[in-house]
Amino acid sequence: MAQLTSISNSLFDQMLPTFGNPGNNLPVWNEGQKMFISSEYESAGGNRYYKGLRFCDQLAIIETWGTYHTWTYINSVEIYTFDGNKPRLAGKRTFDKQFYDTAFIKGLTEEMVQEYMKGQLKIQDLNLPAVRLQEQAKSIVDRSYKSFLDDDYISRIQMILQLLTTNK
Repeated sequence: MAQLTSISNSLFDQMLPTFGNPGNNLPVWNEGQKMFISSEYESAGGNRYYKGLRFCDQLAIIETWGTYHTWTYINSVEIYTFDGNKPRLAGKRTFDKQFYDTAFIKGLTEEMVQEYMKGQLKIQDLNLPAVRLQEQAKSIVDRSYKSFLDDDYISRIQMILQLLTTNK
């Protein structure tokens, strides 16, 4: 019988530390939301705030939201593109008292990607039918909702770590 010598209790203790012991502060993958939760904190008023990230090979989406009593509100959505070396902000929306709704956020993100692509096409003096632009934006956003646990997932976590650790 083979023994696993590389996996030890300390590895699991780092991932799931006992109460009162600090963890390793890595982002947490939330399969239900298909995003990494990179930071969270509780305000003096008892409200909780979160920052989540989902990404694909062409963009990264950062969502910030909070829970107040029993309601969840979206605070902002940012999209980033990659310039080869680092992420670049391509769009941002902020909200005031907007209930968190996954379909609303996904649709808004698709609109933001379309707006970005329209701007880039205009700069390059190119035309693309609106339907094709819509399909392309939807395809890109859908790829960012892919599960990190899938076997064929293309990991860009090293590039993304900058986004996870900044703007806390």
